[in-house]
Amino acid sequence: MAIEDEVNTSSSTNTQSQDNVDRRFLQEQIARVFNIWSGLNRLPTVGPSSAYFQDSRSDLKELIEHGKTVLELQIHLNEYWVQINNTFLQALAKSSEKAPKQYNSKQDIENYRRVVIDVLEDAFTGLFNSKEHAILCGLVQGNQYDLLTHLQKLAENNLKVLNLPTRSEMDDLSKDIHDLKKRVHDLNRKMNPSRINESGT
Repeated sequence: MAIEDEVNTSSSTNTQSQDNVDRRFLQEQIARVFNIWSGLNRLPTVGPSSAYFQDSRSDLKELIEHGKTVLELQIHLNEYWVQINNTFLQALAKSSEKAPKQYNSKQDIENYRRVVIDVLEDAFTGLFNSKEHAILCGLVQGNQYDLLTHLQKLAENNLKVLNLPTRSEMDDLSKDIHDLKKRVHDLNRKMNPSRINESGT
């Protein structure tokens, strides 16, 4: 196996320091794991296990794409919350500038409350109307849709292995059943007036 050869050659060259000893040990452990997995792949399989092993590469690719999408979603969600937090902090700074120095009456507190509400409303309205926020929300929703698509593909692949109908096949079946019901209903409607005419004569 090519991966084992690379691991073995790289482990033989790194024998000079303690770091290299740790690397060699780690590479030996990785080589053992690859040997175990390659041994499992060679086992004779019966039933759906053989189909799972045959489709494992496509599932692995789908899982890798799923992982990439999760990372992108995490990045975009972090940017989203940074925008929200920055807007909130800026609004708090503006409201503290407009705050009265002393609160002598309930009216002062009520006025400050109104100021805070107005400042927060202006800040978040500006954020939600901004082009950057709209683009970021679109990216987050796109990533969420991609995650759902990857999960559906994985589920459909596994349902095919088990010889169960997939979602798209079920959708096609329901459309066909609906069309058949409609045709039968139309035929019954056409047949009933002719039966009434036959019984009336």
